[in-house]
Amino acid sequence: MDQQTDLTGPAGPTYEQPGESSATTRARPLVWLMLGNRRGDNNQLLALAEGLGLPFETKVMSYTQLRRLPRFLRGARLISLTRRARRLIRPPWPDVVIGAGYGSVPVARYIRREAGGSTKLVQIGNPRSDISDLDLVITTPQYARDPAPNVLALPLPVGNPAARVTVSDDEEQWLRGLPHPRRLFAVGGPTRNWKLDRAELVRAITIDQLRCEHDGGTIIVVTSPRTDARTRRSLARCLEGTRHPMVSDCPRFPVLLARGDEIYVTADSVSMLAEAMLTGKPVGMIKIAPSLRGRVGAWLRHHGLLPRPYPDLPNFWASLARHNLVGTVDAPIACSVTDTVSTAANAVRNLLGRATR
Repeated sequence: MDQQTDLTGPAGPTYEQPGESSATTRARPLVWLMLGNRRGDNNQLLALAEGLGLPFETKVMSYTQLRRLPRFLRGARLISLTRRARRLIRPPWPDVVIGAGYGSVPVARYIRREAGGSTKLVQIGNPRSDISDLDLVITTPQYARDPAPNVLALPLPVGNPAARVTVSDDEEQWLRGLPHPRRLFAVGGPTRNWKLDRAELVRAITIDQLRCEHDGGTIIVVTSPRTDARTRRSLARCLEGTRHPMVSDCPRFPVLLARGDEIYVTADSVSMLAEAMLTGKPVGMIKIAPSLRGRVGAWLRHHGLLPRPYPDLPNFWASLARHNLVGTVDAPIACSVTDTVSTAANAVRNLLGRATR
């Protein structure tokens, strides 16, 4: 789910393997993670770093409006960073920088230049620029790219938070009063070209309310920071007078994924859909609708007046359908997707191995 990342301090923590000294770990490759303000992106970065098993530091990046400048004006510079974020970018330089989104790309290029070209650059998602000088780009169907030696195309984003989460005592106590089967509804919010279809969302919850009346199960609705007030009110009315709860931050989303039995996700969030599918539990996707901007853009693209949008959600949905990875509210599907963390981590290890040789 997309949410502002908790700040971890001026320079971010350094993570070492148990029993190792700082001198020992620095002899191994050091990873910098360029965290941003989207929880879904940050979850991917952290999952990849943990999968690598190498020492890593987190750098919480914050940007000014200059991040929107064309690439040739931003260049390999820190011009788009706030003053606080600039203070985090200082030697000793890392062996590899891993970022997500286009904002971190000029920062990564700056680090490589200052490191004398030795730092490897790994980017997750859509860099929105030429990628020929990046060492590895990890992409998914909503950011489809032509095959290239430095492109790793995955069916789903990196990470499986439900597999690693530890349930707190308070969360365990909260869940204890909710009978199985637990049907989790993960609700996102509007994006640039899309909006939630509230009628479809209410229809989906109503269907599962009838299922719960039959089998005694529980509906849990979890909202995200992007869920607008009108949708929250609509959900509250739908659940009013029932025993089915609506939550936002507690219990945490990975806990709800781990302890749910069926999961229904609005189609606007690639990260929530992927995290749900990677649980191996039945998942149904809840349809959304194009916004006014999305309808105008679709008309312009149909007439050749606009390029393909990014993220290209219809391409992502089509990929899920082709591979039979997700179902509908009426017929959820449990898929068997291999965890993408190990695939991405192996690609980064190979990159570092080539640099060593």
